[in-house]
Parts: sequence; structure tokens; C-alpha cells
Amino acid sequence: MNGRQAGAPVGSQGLTPVGSPNRIKRRTAPGLGSPRFGSPQFPRTDAQNPESSAEPTRSTFAERIYQSTGRLRAHPEPGSSFGLVSQTPIAQNNNFNMHSPGQLSQLDLGAGSSADVLASTGSPAKSGAASAAAALRRAPPPPVTMSAPAVKPVKGGAVQASTSAIPATVIDLPSQRMYALAVLGLLVAWKLYDAISLSVDVGRTSFYLFVKWCLLDSAMWYGAWFLRIPRLSILSHTMYALISLSVFINLNLFYLTMSVLTLAVKPVAVSLATGWLRSVKSIPWLGPRLVGDSDLLIDSFELDEAHILGRHTIHILPHSLTHMNPQGRSFCIDEAQLRAEPWYQKYASGLFGHSGQSQTLIPILINGTHPDSISYAYTSFETGQRQLRTIKNTGALQMETNAVYPTLGNWVMATYYLPVSEVGAYEIFSVKDRKGLEFRTATQAPPTIVVTCPQAQLQWLDNAHTGDNFVVGNDGHASICQRIDQDHMAESRSTDDGLLQVVVEGYEPIEMTVVRLVNGHRELISLDGIQPQSMEAQPTHIETLNATQIAAIEKWSRFKTRKSAYTLSDTFLRPGEYVYKLESIRDAANHSVVMSGLGGKGIFDGNKAAEGKATSYMARIQVHRRPSAGWADALLNAELPLRLSDDRARKSDYALPLTLSGTGPWTVNYIIVNGDEVTQESKTFSKATDSTIDARRPGTYHLLDVDDKFCGGQASRANITLVQAPKPAANVSSTPITAHECGGEIGALVELELTGRPPFAVHYRERNLRFPNSRPITRIVRTQQRRHSFKVMPDMAGTYELEFFRLEDDNYPSGQPMSATIEQAIHAQPSAKIDTLNGRISSRACMGEELELPVRLKGQGPWELVYNIVYENRRTSKTVSGITDESYTIALGAFDNAGEYTIELAQVKDGNQCARDLIDVSTVVTVREGGPRVGFQCPDNGIHVLDGEQAQMPINVAGEFPVEVQYHKVGDTSDHVHTATIRRKPQQQSSSQLAS
Repeated sequence: MNGRQAGAPVGSQGLTPVGSPNRIKRRTAPGLGSPRFGSPQFPRTDAQNPESSAEPTRSTFAERIYQSTGRLRAHPEPGSSFGLVSQTPIAQNNNFNMHSPGQLSQLDLGAGSSADVLASTGSPAKSGAASAAAALRRAPPPPVTMSAPAVKPVKGGAVQASTSAIPATVIDLPSQRMYALAVLGLLVAWKLYDAISLSVDVGRTSFYLFVKWCLLDSAMWYGAWFLRIPRLSILSHTMYALISLSVFINLNLFYLTMSVLTLAVKPVAVSLATGWLRSVKSIPWLGPRLVGDSDLLIDSFELDEAHILGRHTIHILPHSLTHMNPQGRSFCIDEAQLRAEPWYQKYASGLFGHSGQSQTLIPILINGTHPDSISYAYTSFETGQRQLRTIKNTGALQMETNAVYPTLGNWVMATYYLPVSEVGAYEIFSVKDRKGLEFRTATQAPPTIVVTCPQAQLQWLDNAHTGDNFVVGNDGHASICQRIDQDHMAESRSTDDGLLQVVVEGYEPIEMTVVRLVNGHRELISLDGIQPQSMEAQPTHIETLNATQIAAIEKWSRFKTRKSAYTLSDTFLRPGEYVYKLESIRDAANHSVVMSGLGGKGIFDGNKAAEGKATSYMARIQVHRRPSAGWADALLNAELPLRLSDDRARKSDYALPLTLSGTGPWTVNYIIVNGDEVTQESKTFSKATDSTIDARRPGTYHLLDVDDKFCGGQASRANITLVQAPKPAANVSSTPITAHECGGEIGALVELELTGRPPFAVHYRERNLRFPNSRPITRIVRTQQRRHSFKVMPDMAGTYELEFFRLEDDNYPSGQPMSATIEQAIHAQPSAKIDTLNGRISSRACMGEELELPVRLKGQGPWELVYNIVYENRRTSKTVSGITDESYTIALGAFDNAGEYTIELAQVKDGNQCARDLIDVSTVVTVREGGPRVGFQCPDNGIHVLDGEQAQMPINVAGEFPVEVQYHKVGDTSDHVHTATIRRKPQQQSSSQLAS
């Protein structure tokens, strides 16, 4: 049972039955004491030889006590059974030691647990044999009884020993107990730390700590029951009882304002302390000096008349005074910094003092002894409830000593700083020293108001008007399109209440400084005319409060933190960068906060705003210039409307150039109006240069609008009209020209009625039907007029056919086919023209020189010729009669003046007196003052040449090139004349040379 093995007889353990002649030897060896009554350890017995059993001895008092109570027990060997008594004599050398409870901590019932038995060593064992035998003879030993260890019943009637849930092979049993006790110690220390930290401010509770420690304690007791560690295991009903007790203790430590433990334990503790102090005070001479005048003995004071005899000096100290916030300042709590504090800050502040910039400290002026506790009243602005709180650990408060009074003992003037973390009104209630004496407080001192520090931030409106492409990027900055004019603004204001708002939170009224930087120009934004929008939720529980609570809330409601929003509106008429910065904010209690601590620098360093992401105090909006689109100036200056033509020499479409501004790409929307047909089209451009609209259809092109990368803009209102050019047409008619003196019809007057765009070109073929095999002559009539007439008067008689086959105008320069034919019988007329068939007509002459002009005449002779000589502005007319030959030469000259002479053939008349005016029959003759000049230009040192070599002789030449020069050599008897032709004008007149 429990791992023990039976089979060893009791006699093997040195145990003898009651009444045996053997006796127990009394052990007096050092370090061994008498066995404790009820101890699980067994006394050590030494067996004696049978020979010594007959010696008479006397029993001692201790032995008789052992005999009467039956407490003398044997220590079993490993493998022995319990409850058996040996009848076998004990061997002499089978010695056992008797151990005290302090030497053996536990009886190990496992196999091989021989370590629990301590063997005696040395000679004292032998020397004590006689005395042991004598003791055994004096009194019979008590009956030996042994009890089995505790076992646990299980289902089915089986019985098993208590074992740990963690096998001993993994962690041995002593280590398990050590780890369990270490965890228990850590949890107790942690709970004491939380309880002390929470007790710094009396009256504060924490539901979080209550729930946390209920869960931790429940887990700890459940683990103790579940793990079943020997000596630390508990039963299930014990576990439930301990969990309930832990919940009750946690409820008093962390959740209840007035602890039940404090109310129950304090009277008992005071009573016990009073009784103990009275006992100590009763000690002669030393007691009164140790106890002194303790407050616990105030009820036991007895008047001793002997003490009032003689002369006594009484020092009456002034009352200790206290005053909260003597300067009358107001304080604020930065909730953002409180939320940013590490979680352990509030615990560490209760133990090591309050420090850090996030703490709000209210000064309390103490003039007197050192305070032991400070009680103050706290009133919440939200509920109006008043709470009393006490700080007992005044040593953890920050303190500044203002003055020390040595003559008054420990009297000082010091300022204690009360740390607060809640918004509300604070009043000093009482201050006590270590003796319980209260300080006097300042009369009619107003409460210290602690409000929330003013906070403000810039944020974009969620319901901002999107008509101007208002977009907020990932970096927090926004962009919007430029607003054009006030009409656009009036239209937008109906749906746009602003883009940016300042959200303010604090004690109102609040003043703010908002600065705007527009393209480097800094200006201050005034918020005087802006009505704030409240963002506070209306209280819903006001109906459940009574009149007193409502009055308290209304009394303190003006100090409550309120959240409002101011909307900033702007016209955004100027494109560029708009930067808004919230520089500072101040509430009604004069609490000022400089946003980001940058002042006017940093974010506005000079005229450039800082780059980077937007912050709660800075917002940037980029106002993009709206794009524009219009027709190019070259197109507007061109002749309109533009004409579309099917002619190959003209354009069947036009590339209408545009001027674009903005940020690409651009999308231009336009419409084409052609009568009742209206077509809308659009085109996208990636670059502003070379942006054109392809116009292939006739109509009026009107630009609607344009969109670039960011915004939409307006387009030019100018229109471009394209028309389909009509094909030219002509109406041809003719009238015969009749001259009786010339024998009848001498020609035809052709009239043209043209439609199209001038200039016109009419092509026709002239054929004399008298010579059917002759090639027709193609002639062209050009005119700028839509109505034109011309005369056809050929020199040769016959029937002429005029065939009009092509018509050209400006729209169709390649011409359009036409078909019109005119026939006219024409009699011959005289004619005259300058004859160029026999050679070149000389157009140059010198003064005093004569010139001949050949003329060829046609018709029936004799002829009369009239010609004009035009010189400068004078016209001289001459008539030559009686010309019988068709070839005639007009003698001109001699010319008296140099210049240009124009010779015009004006009229010719034949023998029938048929006259004909000649048109454009003339020539020009240029008359010079003199002929060319030439002369030698000899150098100063002459010309040297070797015999037999050719020499170059420089000459000066003046005249019109080429110039022919003749020269001969002086002294040459043969009179040979040399000829040289100078064909080009030299760069310098003296550079011309003659070869000699």
C-alpha cells in the first residue's frame, strides 16, 4: 500500500512487545532530544543481548509517561509492514537512532528510503548499551503502534495515494513547491503594489483592478487544486471558499470607496494597540519613555497633582495654516499628453513622486508643521457631484521649502504640489499633521478651477463641395480648381459652405490665430464674423435628475469643455499655393497653446511653406489655374470662312490650330453646327504645341470647354466657319464687231458671266475653220471680276471657232471642265508688229547715233503707220504714209539725250482706209552718253619681262561688257592690229590685262 512491500517481521526492526524483559535505553547523546508527542517520527531504540535482560532496573518518569500514553513507536525498515509487533529477540548489533522532528521532515514510504534513518556512529553506541539495558529493566516499554499514511478513495472502492499532476520525473516535488510559492509571492507583491498605488488618492476606485485580481486569484486557487502538489494541494470546497474570500478582499481593496475591512479591522487594531501600549507603559521608568504621549492612551490619562507643582513654561505655537492655489491661478489638463503617458506612470507616481511635463500640479501653501494627510474636495463639471479625497502619502508629493523657522522646531513654510488628472473644481478640505491636529484653511478661498487645455486642429470637411474638383491626397494636402468670378462663387456658395474647418475644444470663449500664406504673401484670417457650429451631443439623462442635481450641473456647466467648429471659406480666385496654419489658441482662462512651437518660422520659413505631410495645425491646398482653349491668332486673322474644296491643289480638310493653357493632358469639347444638324465631338492632346482640330466637314466650329489634368475650364467664344466651296461656272456669249470701212465683221466681243471665287481663268481654243488641218491656238483669259468681256480680232480673215473647255477659280485652281463654243466670220484687218525674224533688234545706242526698227505689215496696201516715241514724260507721235512693202524699217535718231526711249506702234491703216489700233506693240531703246573707254595703266617702275616671254599689260576699261579692244605695237612696221575681248567686269578697273 502506497508502494510499500510487506514481508519483513517486526522483530527485524528491533521492536519488542510490551512486557519483554528488554528495556529502552535512554538516549542522552548530544543533538538528540526526546521524541515529540504525536510526532510521525519514531524514537530510536537499541536492542540488547538476552543476557542483559535479567538485570533489575528502575523506570524513569519519562518512561512511565511513554508507557501510559503508548507514544513510543518503532521506525520501520524499508519493506516492512505497519501494525505488526515482532516476537523475535533483537540482535545486539542492530542499532537505530531516535530522531527529533527537526531532523527528519517526512517519512518516506517508498522503496529504498533508507535515507530517512540516521545511523549512529562512534563509541557512544557501545558505551550506552548498559544504561539502555538498565532502563529497559526498570520499566516495560509502551506498546508499539504504527499508522498508515493518508490515502484517497477513488471510484470502485480502490484507494490511491495523493500525487502531483506534474510527474516527479519532469520536476521533482520540492522544486514544484518552490515554484508554486514563488508565484504566490509574486502575485501577493503585485496586489500590494496596485493597492498602495490606488490608495494614494483616497476615494478613487478601479473596476479594472477589481476584475483583474478576481481573475488572477481564481486562476491561482484553481491551479493549486488542479496541480495537487503535496503539502500544497487543496480540496474543491476549499478552492471555492478561497475564491470567494479573494473576491471579497478585492472588492474592498479596489472597488468600494468605504472599505468594509477598514471599518471592521480598525477598531480591533486600535484596541489591541492600546492594550499593548498600556502594558509597555506599566514597565517602571522605561515604559513611559518608550510610549510617550500616544494618542491611543488619551482615554487612560490620569491627573497627577504632583506634576502641577513648581514652575512650568508653555510654548504656544501659532496655528498651522494652509491655502490652496494662493496666486489664484487657473490650471488645465492636456488630455492628449495624459493618453500618451505609459501605463505604469500612474503607479510609479504614487511610489516615487509625481514628475513629468504632463502632470498638472496645484500648489498648496503650508505654513506650519509637516502635514501627514491632505484632504480636498473635488467637484465634477459634468455631474456636479462633490467627492472628498485624501492623500496620506504626502512624502510622495513634490515640495518646495519657502522658509524655515528654527525657533519653532519643525515649523516650515512649504509649497506642496497636488497632482490632478481630472477636470473639475478643487477645494482644500482639511490638512492634518502626525498628531491629528488640523490646519487652518484660508477663509472664503475660491475653488481652484481645472479645465481642459484648449485644443484645435485643422481638418477638411467631409461634405465639401466637389464642383471645383476638390480632392484630398494621401499626404493630407488638398487641391482645388481656381474659381473664376463672383458669379461662379455665388453659384457655388449655394452648395459649398467651406472646405476647411477649425475644430476647437476647450473652455469657451476661445481665441485663435490662423495665418494664411498665399503665393508667399502672409495674411491673418479674422474669425470675428464666423459663427461656430457646436459639436456637443445633447445630454439624454437630464430628465432622470432631481432639481438639486440639475442646479449643480448648471452651476458648473460654464466650465465644461465644449467642442466647436469654425468653417474657413475662401474665394480661391488666385491660382497658386494656399497654406493655412493654426499658430496659437487661448481659452477663457487665458491658457495659451502655441501649436507645434514653431511660431512664424519653420513652416513659414521666409516665403516658402514646409514640405511634407499635413499636420493637425497645418493644411495646404493647391489652387490649380483653370485651363483655357481658343483658336490660334493665325487662324483668326485668316480670311474667313474657310473653304473646303475637292480640288487636288486645295485642302479637303483643315487643321484648325488651338492655343491651350494649363497642365496636360487636355480634352477639348466642341460642336459642329451645319444648319439644323448639331454634332458634338472631343479631342485629347498630350502637348500644348501643335494642337489642332481636324475639320473635314463644313459647318460652324464652336469650342465648348476644356479639361486638363486637374480642372475644367472655359473655351474661347470665337467661331470658325468652314464652307464647302461651290464649283465655278461660266455663261459665255458673243457679239460681232462690225466695221463698214473694213468690209463687214472684223471680230467678236465675248462676254463672260462667272460664278465662283476670283481670280478666274477661262481656257479656250481658237481655230480658223478656213484651215481645218491647222492646230488650234489655246488662249487664257484671266480676270478678277465675275463679269468680264474681251475682243477677238484675228489678223487673218476666216470663220473662227472659239471652244471654251476649262474654268478655274481660287477654290478650284486645277480647273473644272466646261463646254461652250462660239463661231464668228471675220474679215481681215491691217496689222503691224515689230519684226524679230531677221535678227536681234538693237536696244542700245549712243548719243548722236541712229537706229533702225524693222516692222512687218499685213493687209491690203498701201499702209499708213502711226507710232509714238516716249522719252521721260514726253510723247511724240509720228506718221508714215504710202508704205507699199510689208517689210518696213523705221529710222530712229540721231538721239540728242541719253536715257530710255520707248517706241510704240499705235495704229495701222490699209488701202481701204480700214484702221486698226495696235495694243502692246512696243520696244525700249537705251541711249548712252558715250561709248566704252580704255587706256593703259603703267606702274611707276615700269614692266620688266624677259625676252621671249609674254607680258601682261594692265589697262583701265569703262563701258558695258563684253568690251572688244583693238591695239597694235608701236614701232611694228607691219602695222598688225591685235584684238582682245574683255567679257567680264574685273573687280578693279586697273586689274584688266592685255597679253603682249
